[in-house]
Amino acid sequence: MKKVILICLAVVALGCKSMSYQESPIKIGMTENEFKRTNRSAELMSIDNSGTNIYRITSKSFVPKTEPYSFFYFYEGKLTRFVKSDRIDDYKFIW
Repeated sequence: MKKVILICLAVVALGCKSMSYQESPIKIGMTENEFKRTNRSAELMSIDNSGTNIYRITSKSFVPKTEPYSFFYFYEGKLTRFVKSDRIDDYKFIW
């Protein structure tokens, strides 16, 4: 019985550690090349004549998220903002 309790405690401890906070490598002001290098799964969604490019990253988590899509807005090669959304095509409506 003691072994079962110890195993359960170990599983809980390891599970909590994997959910701990990790600092994101994505920062406002980073270049588009840096972003693409650190986020190979990012999809280019839109290119604008004004110099704005929009990328999308889809969360591939086992736990369902309420906002699984993240949109990243680059103006003249620099990240200016990012938005989380629950819809796959929100980048068309968020400017």
